[in-house]
Amino acid sequence: MNALTDARLELLRRRMAAAGIASEQTAPGAAAAAAIPASSGEFGVAEHRMWKIYEFDRDSVSHNIALVLDFGETYTLDELVASTELMIDKAAVLGSVVTVGDDGVPRRTPSGVRGRWAEPGRVWEYGTLPAHDGRTDRATVLAAAEILARSPFALTEEPPLRVRLYPRESGGVTMLLVVHHLAVDDTSWPALLGTLTTGAWPRQQAEAADRPVADVADALRHARQTWAAEDVRFPLSGELPAIGAEESWLAPMDECAGAKLHAPVEPEHHAALDAVAREVGATANALYIAICALGVYALTGAADHVLLVPADNRRPGDTPDRVGYSGNIVPMRFTFDPASSLRDALRTGVSTVYAAMEYSTVDYGAILTALRGAGGRFPVAEIMASVRNAPLRGIPVPEGATVDCRSVFNGIGNYPLTFAFEIGADERVHLELDYQIGVVDEEFARRAATVLTALIERIPDRLDDEVGQLVSALREPEVV
Repeated sequence: MNALTDARLELLRRRMAAAGIASEQTAPGAAAAAAIPASSGEFGVAEHRMWKIYEFDRDSVSHNIALVLDFGETYTLDELVASTELMIDKAAVLGSVVTVGDDGVPRRTPSGVRGRWAEPGRVWEYGTLPAHDGRTDRATVLAAAEILARSPFALTEEPPLRVRLYPRESGGVTMLLVVHHLAVDDTSWPALLGTLTTGAWPRQQAEAADRPVADVADALRHARQTWAAEDVRFPLSGELPAIGAEESWLAPMDECAGAKLHAPVEPEHHAALDAVAREVGATANALYIAICALGVYALTGAADHVLLVPADNRRPGDTPDRVGYSGNIVPMRFTFDPASSLRDALRTGVSTVYAAMEYSTVDYGAILTALRGAGGRFPVAEIMASVRNAPLRGIPVPEGATVDCRSVFNGIGNYPLTFAFEIGADERVHLELDYQIGVVDEEFARRAATVLTALIERIPDRLDDEVGQLVSALREPEVV
């Protein structure tokens, strides 16, 4: 993240100027997070941030989310066509294009696009897709999914959704579903995929009490004292930033090719962490984030570093039918004392998580804009960590029916290194690790996965050990 060629810098500057990003100097206040009137079609605050990212590089596929859904033999093609049309009709975010008026405000406008038969009675599709070549074998279907996952959306011209439905040779139906992140986040799947699995749009759940929005000035003060302080180093290299403020804002926007690998978390190890979470006063999710931070320490020797953690910022009224992306990014600065016990280190890590989450209602973009407007540099952040549900977890499936889901990688590494612990529909947990191949090599990525799963295995029985000793043991070459 320290190096950009002159040619890349110039390209990134032009893209920022074209997207209107370079001229932003002030941060919106807390009022910007207020709910948007449903009739206006205007974006919520997180959607505005995602739109700015899209405008920066409209050819990017980094925010394409692609799934292959296999519906068992109890489902018919006609039923799934009807369910898909119902999902699109009910969710305005899926059936719209983005229009930007003279006032510069992006709004959703119904696209008028309807589904169609690519092969009458046999293959149905929605959105902008390459022509169907008449083949429906598994290899062809999966190849089509790869192509769609790596094809950019023209969001001012087409809806943010592409679907193709094929009959399966063994019975049932396969769906290719690709959606731009502007239209969905992890909280969207129950409504959208639940419509596909049941054939009915779910009732709106009772709205949770609204969370008070933290003050932007307080969040900015916390940032400067922790994750945006000048002494933060890159965890992967251990170096302080070596480029100027302007280049620092451009470097994270340089899209990089990525790779992905998976590592299972054994059920007994996941279960053992429940007792640890109770002992250190944490939720399971907060504990996993603290473990990610310890993993970075073990991998790099960086006892002081910053992780980025995604958070849901959906508010009452921001239902997935009319508000798509509602995510936020919460940076967290972790500092570990090598002489402390593992128990105390985990408590410290969990406290860091909770302290940072107090500011999760302030949009990340607002804080970045304030830092940039004051002449500061982009925060030093290379690694993202998250705990998330798999798309089908908690989705109702009729008795006797089966639905399987797999994600399709879009080939982009959004961060040099990303740890995601995903909880599946079967309640099993696995680690999904993405990395930028120009920054992290495969050997390091595999070691990272091994270190994290080794930590999970050892933590329950090593709570009284010095954290520095455990980290040193995990850094030994034989831990591979």
